[in-house]
Amino acid sequence: MSRSILRLAFDLSPDADAELPERLRRLLEDFTPRVQMLEGGALLDLTGAMRWWQLLLGLCGCGVTLLEGASLGAGR
Repeated sequence: MSRSILRLAFDLSPDADAELPERLRRLLEDFTPRVQMLEGGALLDLTGAMRWWQLLLGLCGCGVTLLEGASLGAGR
């Protein structure tokens, strides 16, 4: 089964609140429970909600790359 993975990049200022990445993770988990935080970003497994995400991304005109066949690790 092919997975649909969204990679987000965060452009956080060096003086950003230290709790901001954790708050971002909790926010992203409102959209999908499969979130893996990275240094400066996150991976989201959107496989179960692709119709909704395609509609949302199409409406906002976002430049987003979905990586076909990628795997999302269990760690955060």
